Amino acid sequence: MTISFSGLVSGLDTSSWVEAFVSVKQEEVKKYETELEELQKEKTTLNDTRSVFSDLRSAIEKLTDAKFGGTFDLFAQNSVTSSNENIFTATVTSSAVRQNYDISVQQLATTTKATSKEAASAIADDETLLSNLGITEGTLTAYVNGEKHTINIDEADTLGDLKARMAEFGVKTEVDEAGVLRFSAQNGSDTINIGATTDSSNLVSLIGLTQQEDGTYASTSSLYKASVATNLTSTDSGFNQQITAGTFTIGDATFTIDENTTLSSLISQINSSEDAQAYAYWDDATGKLNITSTVEGASYINIEAGTSNFTDVMGFTTSEWDADGNLVSSKMYTDAQQLGKNAIFTVNGTTMTSTSNTVTSDISRIEGVTLTLKGTNTEEDGNTTLQVTQNTEDLESAVNAFIEAYNAAIAKVEEVTASGADLHGETSLTSLARTLKSYSTSSNTTNGGVFKLLSDIGISTAAADGNNLSTDTYQLSLDSEKFMKALQENPESVKSILTGDNGVLSMMENAVEQSLSATTGFFDVKTSTLDSNIDKMEEKITKKNTSIETYRSQLENKFYQMEMAIAQMQQNYSSFLS
Repeated sequence: MTISFSGLVSGLDTSSWVEAFVSVKQEEVKKYETELEELQKEKTTLNDTRSVFSDLRSAIEKLTDAKFGGTFDLFAQNSVTSSNENIFTATVTSSAVRQNYDISVQQLATTTKATSKEAASAIADDETLLSNLGITEGTLTAYVNGEKHTINIDEADTLGDLKARMAEFGVKTEVDEAGVLRFSAQNGSDTINIGATTDSSNLVSLIGLTQQEDGTYASTSSLYKASVATNLTSTDSGFNQQITAGTFTIGDATFTIDENTTLSSLISQINSSEDAQAYAYWDDATGKLNITSTVEGASYINIEAGTSNFTDVMGFTTSEWDADGNLVSSKMYTDAQQLGKNAIFTVNGTTMTSTSNTVTSDISRIEGVTLTLKGTNTEEDGNTTLQVTQNTEDLESAVNAFIEAYNAAIAKVEEVTASGADLHGETSLTSLARTLKSYSTSSNTTNGGVFKLLSDIGISTAAADGNNLSTDTYQLSLDSEKFMKALQENPESVKSILTGDNGVLSMMENAVEQSLSATTGFFDVKTSTLDSNIDKMEEKITKKNTSIETYRSQLENKFYQMEMAIAQMQQNYSSFLS
């Protein structure tokens, strides 16, 4: 790099001279940069315009995709209403016939419930932890002849501990053969009262402790040893019979019990299994396992013994095993199950039944409609009505979206092709806009329908007249009332004029699609031209800047040589004088 020391010898400001000479050359670069900015701005405008027409294409396709049928056909979509959604709701597909149906529900489907025939748990005894019974730690108050006594219940306390502490001040505690917890006075002449508002243990409320006519206290629920925390195969599990490890089946699901399985974990497995088609819960108050079907209708829950005796102990089956633990025979207690009910309803007076409250068309014979039964009709209600009609809401929304996109596209063309605008003179673009305008107002006599113009179905432009000379008279608008009336009178003709082979939107779609076509469409061709021009202009600028830098270096070198020459002359002159 050359380091210039301007005018050190000559005293001339040669650096300023260099910048002045270079600036003349840079004016041409500025001209190129201005042209580049214009090209880039034109490309940005073109991309914005392309985006508007892409939106128009999408809005048109929302309607013209009717040719693909099914969910794509907005003209075929139905809506369904229930006159009383407390009785039933419904969903509908495009295959439903548009008419009204009288629906009456006499009975809802219910689920089957299986409950252990007898308590599966043994009665609580002195070794039973109070916490396993759900009794929380805290205080319990007993009054003997009015004298207050408070005992503390700890988490590790057993029923035997409770008995001992109550006995210290004359209260006898026992659990009878039915599992009922009873408190009485050890001395028959004493009066006892159990419980105070200051107690912090839940014992009284949990077991429903109630004073009897003879002055004693008894629980309203029984106390059982087994709990959800119980290890099922443990010798002290608390069940009437020790449960063996192995398998059993509920529904189509097979479950396995091993030495680590608790009642809680097993219930979780059942409730998370879809194949079980049921959910289970343990009732501490009765010492029974309850299984409820997740499938409605009058069908039994399939419960089968396997290599474990679990279902026998729970009171759902009775089985025999050989010495090797192989199941020999098993029977299910059907009387342990409260059978669900089938739904009963009528459609236009015809009585029908369903195993589920979700009634599909193969049951109701209402094609394309699924009913969800919610309640039963009373005499005051009478019949409820199901009404299937055309879904005009989505269709009208799609037409409004098209109109909005159309107006935006035409307005964009007007904006970008105006005099002085970025795309002024683009005849392909203005021709596209004229074509779309002509389609929106032209008569279509080839569609075979009763409607020939968009205005016939409520889609029209503002007419230019002496009082309205605005340039935006091309703007489309929708007369919703007229559009709905046309749909009601002749929906097929509305569909035909919009999306038929020669329909307005079909023709618009073809025109817009051609302009957006890859490689050959207006937007791609114009973009390609602009990209080429931008590349050329950037190359010109690069070359010119390189040329200017070379020019700058040459000037700086010449002035440097001049300074050196002057310096040499001065040195020679000095030598001559000396």
